[in-house]
Amino acid sequence: MLRQQRFALPSILSLALVATAVASGCGAPQRRSALNYSDRARREYEAAFMLFDAGEWTDAQEAMQRVKREFGVSRWGWLAELRLADIDFRTEKYPEAVSSYRSWIRYHPTQPEVTYARFMIAKAHFQQIPQDWVMVPTAWERDLGTALDAQDSLRAFLRDNGRSEFAPEARRLLQQTRAVLARGEIHVAEFYLSRGQQDAAVARLRTVLESYSGSGLEAQALLKIGEVHLGQGRRREARDAFQSLLENFADSEFAPSARRYLAHLRGA
Repeated sequence: MLRQQRFALPSILSLALVATAVASGCGAPQRRSALNYSDRARREYEAAFMLFDAGEWTDAQEAMQRVKREFGVSRWGWLAELRLADIDFRTEKYPEAVSSYRSWIRYHPTQPEVTYARFMIAKAHFQQIPQDWVMVPTAWERDLGTALDAQDSLRAFLRDNGRSEFAPEARRLLQQTRAVLARGEIHVAEFYLSRGQQDAAVARLRTVLESYSGSGLEAQALLKIGEVHLGQGRRREARDAFQSLLENFADSEFAPSARRYLAHLRGA
């Protein structure tokens, strides 16, 4: 029994040394293979990005898809996937871009580019706002959804990423979106006024003040509210609207008209 134990220890050591040698011999090629994979992925991504940067969208898309397909488990594959969403955006396929950015965030939630992807979702919504509004109520209500989606998306982005490098542009886009929405309300109010629906017009104008602050059109809305009330013989309501305009927007182009109306009301 003792002799068996004496031979057992050398046998175990021998097996361990053999195992270590085997592991060492196999590890180097594996490490080299991993390095080659990463290096090839980087080179392929950089080549694809050169096409992207040059605006060669068709070729860039094919190259990025190849990087995504062949190196999908690497960071370069993930970045290629993000660039594919960018290509959708750059080629004005905005709904597809929104879907692609959302998918990228879902599968890569811990990557540093998530903030960028969220901003691009908001920006894609903004780009879908119609440039030529057919301003009758039914058409305006139909087109309202894109601007409201943009507003909601930009507000959510700024709430969560208010200090990011993209925040200044997001604020500018939000102001422009609110201006579009406010302008639409004013236009519809004018439509109602042309048909003698003063109360409906005032309701639309108040929406500018209550829902789209920062649009830059508040003074115009207040002046119109005052004019409508004045036409209805509601002198106190008209005075309140003109005074509010002067108190809050004294430098506005509409301030001189408000002063004249107030002078008229005082002299009457």
